[in-house]
Amino acid sequence: MHVELWRVRRAGKNESMMRGCLYICFFVLFVALLPASSQNQAKKNSGHQPEKAQTTHAKEPEASDPLGRTTPHGTLVGFLHAAQSGRYEEASRYLQLSKSERAKTGKETARQLVALMDEAFVGRIGAVSDDPQGSHQPDVPHDHERIGVFRLDGSKADVDLVRVSDPVAGNIWLFSAQTLADLPELTGQLEGDQIERNLPRFLVQERVLGTPLWRWIAFLLLVPISLFLAWGIVGFLHAGRRMWLRWRRHPVLRDYYKSLAPPARLILTVAFHWTGIVLLGYPLLFRDVYRRFAALALAVGAIWLVFRLINRWAEESRLKALAGPGYRSAAIVLLGQRIFKVVVVIVVVLATLSLLGVDITTAVAGLGIGSIAIAFAAQKTLENLLGGISILSDQVIRVGETCQIGDTEGTVEDISLRSTRIRTQDRTALFVPNGQLANMNVENITRRDKSLFHTKIGLRQETTPQQLRSILKDMLALLKQHPKVDPETARVRFVGFGESSFDIQVHCHILTRELAEFLAVREALLLEIMDLVAAAGVGFAMPSRALYMTEESGPEQQRAAAGKSKVIGMPERS
Repeated sequence: MHVELWRVRRAGKNESMMRGCLYICFFVLFVALLPASSQNQAKKNSGHQPEKAQTTHAKEPEASDPLGRTTPHGTLVGFLHAAQSGRYEEASRYLQLSKSERAKTGKETARQLVALMDEAFVGRIGAVSDDPQGSHQPDVPHDHERIGVFRLDGSKADVDLVRVSDPVAGNIWLFSAQTLADLPELTGQLEGDQIERNLPRFLVQERVLGTPLWRWIAFLLLVPISLFLAWGIVGFLHAGRRMWLRWRRHPVLRDYYKSLAPPARLILTVAFHWTGIVLLGYPLLFRDVYRRFAALALAVGAIWLVFRLINRWAEESRLKALAGPGYRSAAIVLLGQRIFKVVVVIVVVLATLSLLGVDITTAVAGLGIGSIAIAFAAQKTLENLLGGISILSDQVIRVGETCQIGDTEGTVEDISLRSTRIRTQDRTALFVPNGQLANMNVENITRRDKSLFHTKIGLRQETTPQQLRSILKDMLALLKQHPKVDPETARVRFVGFGESSFDIQVHCHILTRELAEFLAVREALLLEIMDLVAAAGVGFAMPSRALYMTEESGPEQQRAAAGKSKVIGMPERS
């Protein structure tokens, strides 16, 4: 019965648990990122002060650069946008060139630089500092920012930005002259785009969002190709699994394949598509934007995959626990399943933020501060969580057991992170917080090894001692001969005189743990006891009282009669 109950409720619970885990994790990350962002802001503020101390006390005039060159990240992104859109004159303004050099070779230098960025740049755009002061890097001058390297045919060259002062825009960041000096040699090692040479010119010249039209067509065609490859690999593994099962029966392997196949297809599809984007040589800025969406898709696939693994493991563990002697571990498996999901979501979200270029060091550090804030803000929630762990570890109650809490009796349906749901005898759902339940007296009815039968019978006071002894002997024999009665605990005793009866106590244990069977056995025993009482010629006593009224004559009654005769004007009788 417990196994079927678990199978029916499993599908609905998985979805609700997933939503609950996601809500908890997003809340935790939000609280963790708040102190992290504050810490970053504090670092920025503290970073400005030393420079102000080194300079003059005069306040520098604030200037804003329309090209966004005030930060290393703004310079890199702005240059890529301008160059990949064909605005090479604007892109040359991101380079450390003199006016004459910019006028003569600025456009060509910008073309060479963007070609190298697309083909040979190794680095992450999202990891480039967005601080106007840059970041402190070892072996790099304080006014330089190393954003990556050019790696081509075994050669390697650093890609640096330098902070310079512009009379109009103020302090801005530009690609350093040293980086630009290495461009001619590195550009000579580049091989032209072999694909574009063999394509119609309109596919190469027509651009959508700064990207040639043929790349968008290839992007869309890569989707069904990647999906086909993913289905092919999963199908090949499925065929191998079937061949393996012909020699060795392993039902667990079959069940796990059914759980892992859908998320594996999603992950493989994204991986193949990502590989195609890299092999086709898409522009660096396009790859960076695409990488963010691909990372999100992989994160969803990873969470989906791990969730199904956890559900598969939890389902097997619970079914084994419910069907075997390890039943007491079923509720612990359920709680562990939910905790594992929370941990998985937190880890995957942090890893995704790292892939997107977010510095998670301060976020992880802020997670500790956030956890303290959560501990103070959610004391009752933590109390209920620890109470649930205490209930499960002490094995007070388990899912499917019948218990009595105070004056309420019902069946335990679920032990969640916060509360325990009990289905009462009135078929209502009672939710008891785990923190309160851990401190209450709980009577576990399911764990009784026998059922108690205890009753008191009153016989009429007209019953003779001989009849009473016969009835006691026959009742005791009835109990000891019944197959469902424990003969060691059976006793029938004359216990006292009631107001209107002779009281007999009947006590025994019925060998059953099921309520329905106990009620049936008790009913049969009571009916047979009635037959014994009727056969002995006696009856059951009913509560009654006798009231005796007598007429008394004395001085007080005479005086009352005399007073009455005076009132009615009648002569007094002597």
